[in-house]
Amino acid sequence: MRKFIDFFTVPRNIYWLGFIIAVAASAIELFRGRAENYCVFRDATQQFWHGINSYTPEFVSEHNRYFIYSPIFCVLFTPFAFMPFYIGGFAWNLLGYTVFYFAVKNLPGKLSQKVPFILLYLLLTVEQSVFPFQYNLLVTAIFLWAFILLEREQGFWAVFIIMLSATTKIYGAVELALLLCYPRFWRNIGYAVLSGLFFILLPAINGGFDGLLAGYQNWFAQLADHHVTNGTYFSLIFVPGFSWFALPYMRAFQGGVLLILSILFFLCRKSWGDYGFRVGALAGLMGYIVLFSEASEYTTYTIAMTGYALWYFSEDGRPMTDKIIFWTLFVLWCVMPIDILFPAKVCDYLHSTLWLGVIAYAVAWTRLVYLSCARALRA
Repeated sequence: MRKFIDFFTVPRNIYWLGFIIAVAASAIELFRGRAENYCVFRDATQQFWHGINSYTPEFVSEHNRYFIYSPIFCVLFTPFAFMPFYIGGFAWNLLGYTVFYFAVKNLPGKLSQKVPFILLYLLLTVEQSVFPFQYNLLVTAIFLWAFILLEREQGFWAVFIIMLSATTKIYGAVELALLLCYPRFWRNIGYAVLSGLFFILLPAINGGFDGLLAGYQNWFAQLADHHVTNGTYFSLIFVPGFSWFALPYMRAFQGGVLLILSILFFLCRKSWGDYGFRVGALAGLMGYIVLFSEASEYTTYTIAMTGYALWYFSEDGRPMTDKIIFWTLFVLWCVMPIDILFPAKVCDYLHSTLWLGVIAYAVAWTRLVYLSCARALRA
């Protein structure tokens, strides 16, 4: 028994366990022809290089899903799109898993002592992003790597990868707020502008500037159509009791919450130099972009759950309230969505009818924001 427990205290062992699961999940989906997201990424990227617009109803009809990523994503996805199909699928999934693992393994400060616990807590939700070949795992890893690089005072590379994330999936842009907590703020902002321009202009390598403008116009039109027509998602905006006012005024609702967070953040400015506050701020931002998004799915909660895990493990001796929330989230977001571990009908009822998953995360997120700010204001 002791050897079994010791096995899971070594991050490398957890990595290989997850790696085996990731390989198996990738193989199952690829060989059964169900790697839809990878097919969408692959086909859209190949069409980009052939000058074909992928942001069309025809593409949606053919693939049974939208391609909602920017032309920049197509440029960056190119190596995977032109690999042999099965090799590209495995490479994409294993890259995301491995980059995420090394991000957690390199977490700074007190979190460096909690790496095995963080990896084990997140293992099931990470595999949920691997199984459908999602981009969310890399987005999560970028959040962590940017934080790591900022803590190491490597501002250029931190900002560079933040802008990579922001220009492919807008979620990553919120991490720019953390720049206020670190030295050389204006220099880092300059890096952000230059990096942003680099990524925005990158698709011009195929089709020139005329093609660049058309590509972005098509992408924006697709995003607008996707948000209007593509149904209900797992965020607070769609929860009964909130949706009646949040949906009609969605942007105002999202912006209002962000304004409140901004005010709280500036009120806590004396604690910007405190490591624990910065972890809480990071967790709050990672939760915000999922909880108040208009397009959150089960797999999107990889981002939110990672942020919560960082906050939870950043301190020892959490009170019983936090321990109950911690394990409740684990059951709802890590265990329940996996069909072989939990009946799918029960999961759908609890998540889609009772909305327990979103409500529980909303409680957890509100508490972590409150406690982070309350501690900072008392300092």
